[in-house]
Amino acid sequence: MPRGQQTMPENFDNAVAKWPRKPAVMSDQGVVTYAELDEASARLAGHLRNKLGVGPGTRVGLALRNRLELAVAYWACSRLGATVLPVNYRLGDEALRHVLVEGDMTCLVVEEVGWRRLRPATTAAARRPPLVCVDLPAEGVDSTWDEALAGPQAAGLGEGVDPSSPAIILYTSGTTGLPKGAVMTHHDLGFNIRMGIIAQSFRHEDVHLLAIPFFVPTACYTLINTAAYLGSTLVMAPDTEMPTVLPLLSRWRCTTFFGVPTLFFLLTNHPRLSEYDLGALRLIAYSGSTMPVRTIRRLRELLPHVWLHNFFGLTETIAMTHVLPNADADEQPESIGKLLPEIDGVVFADDSVAAPGQVGELVFRRDVIISEYWQRPGLLEESLRDAWFHTGDLASVDEQGYFYVHGRSKDMIIVAGQNVYALEVEQVIMRLEQVREVAVVGIPATGVREALGELIKAVVVPHPGETLTERDVKHHCAAHLPSYKIPHIVEFRDELPHNPAGKVLKRLLTE
Repeated sequence: MPRGQQTMPENFDNAVAKWPRKPAVMSDQGVVTYAELDEASARLAGHLRNKLGVGPGTRVGLALRNRLELAVAYWACSRLGATVLPVNYRLGDEALRHVLVEGDMTCLVVEEVGWRRLRPATTAAARRPPLVCVDLPAEGVDSTWDEALAGPQAAGLGEGVDPSSPAIILYTSGTTGLPKGAVMTHHDLGFNIRMGIIAQSFRHEDVHLLAIPFFVPTACYTLINTAAYLGSTLVMAPDTEMPTVLPLLSRWRCTTFFGVPTLFFLLTNHPRLSEYDLGALRLIAYSGSTMPVRTIRRLRELLPHVWLHNFFGLTETIAMTHVLPNADADEQPESIGKLLPEIDGVVFADDSVAAPGQVGELVFRRDVIISEYWQRPGLLEESLRDAWFHTGDLASVDEQGYFYVHGRSKDMIIVAGQNVYALEVEQVIMRLEQVREVAVVGIPATGVREALGELIKAVVVPHPGETLTERDVKHHCAAHLPSYKIPHIVEFRDELPHNPAGKVLKRLLTE
């Protein structure tokens, strides 16, 4: 960030000063300029500070879909020096109670969709933070949205915010154990902005479709803050369904669209795609899993003018760490790309840097990792060794510097002493045209096969109407994998279990 501009409220105030009449947020609710967003956030900040005691050192939970009020609440909290805590209300009850207790929020901004899930958790947590409610005439509401914006604007917003203070606490999705709160400072977010601009070529003229939930790092770390830094525009999509997404992309002439590969599969297969004008779209960026080659090919056919970027990062890394540029999307579809500038990461195997092609653990230098997990002293340090953060991700890097992720270390299956990487088997099965989704897990070998140690189980979701047999899957794998990597068991399901961030809950597939 420019000299003297070190915090998120300073970024926002700079955008308001330079582009007051430029659209800051667009949605089905209409268009709001930077000047109008400034006024609304200042009024909400006045209510939060004067009525609820929000200020530096406090935390405010945001349990909202992507909508105008989310942007107002984010900037109100940020400019008060408070810490924003995106609440993933799709978590299970135990995880939600944990977040509410450990997060110890001064107040909670909710809407009806989130409150239905949060209400039982707040009761069980023994303490319910005061509520500011959007479109929610619920019993026990502390402040309606209209009431919160009816008072005077707060003065002195953004003054004296410490760049090293927590700006966001983002809880992990809790695939194993209870969620952990990753602490991002204002300084960390500044680094995130810089890496985002480098990785995705963000520009002032961009109109970003914000379809991914706010509790995903790309949304709350990158897009909302980069938009303010550059004075660009956010288009709020409350869900990722195509009847929601396509009209917004077309109506507001969106230039960037971020999501998981499944989202773009649905886009390419939408029967009415040609009815929407996507001519302004310049970038589709995806992460979370490998984009199937056939989806890449289909995107090239339908949207030849659009760049395709694969990218990678963790909740614990203060920025995205890798990007695969458009020119490499077709030739290196299974790669997460190369390291971004200022990101120091390597693959370790046997306590030394892995040779090209050798699978080991992906590690990053300490200075690109969050400062701490909220209220969990010493926990982050358990993954630190000699100034390197050990991610638990299995990876390799080739001689050209392209990185490949092979899954979590816990996803490695050992069959008769041979290492089998679940992701490798999944990627082979995904080449079958009939397959919509697949997950591969290891299960204990029993009976006559007990000596193998573990068996490979593939859980396959075919496309609707497609016919696929266990023999088809095994025969296909035999053509591309050594014999010890061929699944022993193939199970077909209508869908896979996912957590709220879209990751497959593999622990539910081992039974």
